[in-house]
Amino acid sequence: MIKKIAFIGVTGNLAPFTYKELIKEGIHIKALVRNREKVNQLTDFPSEIEILEGDLSDLDRLRTLVDGVDAIFLNLSTKDAKAAFQPEIDGIKNVITVAKEKSIDRIFHVSAVTAAFPEFAQGADFFPNTIRQKGYRLLKESGIPCTFFHCSWIMDTLEFAMRKGDSLQGFKPIHYPMYWLAGKDLGRMVTNAVITSDHGLTKDYIMQGKEAISFEDALTRYAATHSPKLKVQMAPIWLLKIIGLFNKEARFASQLGSFFSNFKEEFRAEQTWKELGQPVHNIENFMLETHTLTNNA
Repeated sequence: MIKKIAFIGVTGNLAPFTYKELIKEGIHIKALVRNREKVNQLTDFPSEIEILEGDLSDLDRLRTLVDGVDAIFLNLSTKDAKAAFQPEIDGIKNVITVAKEKSIDRIFHVSAVTAAFPEFAQGADFFPNTIRQKGYRLLKESGIPCTFFHCSWIMDTLEFAMRKGDSLQGFKPIHYPMYWLAGKDLGRMVTNAVITSDHGLTKDYIMQGKEAISFEDALTRYAATHSPKLKVQMAPIWLLKIIGLFNKEARFASQLGSFFSNFKEEFRAEQTWKELGQPVHNIENFMLETHTLTNNA
């Protein structure tokens, strides 16, 4: 039974959905953070989480992090294709090294549906996904039992990534709908996997929502429900490419849009729902408290 877990990536946007649920289940969290000041600025960061300052490039800090824990939880991201140290490759290599030294027999890893099913992209590529796939293979081949959570688009990105002032910014064309999943559902399902994990088995969970929604419909429905004054703006990918010649953010958006332009996601979450429970949120209610939704269901 997992009672204490090392959490790497605790300041990421999706992390709170998971660590809040883990804490509810009485699981102690020991977190590695690069900047303690960043944590101090988070007003609702749980005091129960034990903080260790350091990063994935420091093997000694990783050894200290995993002392006395039952498992490691990875919530990593890739932002710079040219970075000398890639958390989802070099960092994962270091985690594997330390996990073997310390006889850690479970690693949990938040990934993307494109890592498990690259064919959904129909030949398109995007540097974070290329790097993520390499990290996924490293963990798969490590010999350490791993639990992977391959996520579709997360609804909460509508708020923390696409909302810019009074506008909700997306890109077009995105030709096929995607199975958007709420962060709260992700956190609950991940926690269910942690507390019921099978010893010695590697698992791949496909994390998808119940409804396939087009990109523009997701933005429009979110704005209409949660902030009707928001103006939905859909920028053509070709225009973002031009702006991206001079603007790093626009360049990343154009690369992301190009990757998902012909992304044809298939529903593959049946076994995940059977084992971890079904998602309960949709675009209209994912911002509500889970207990309120449950009580009124």
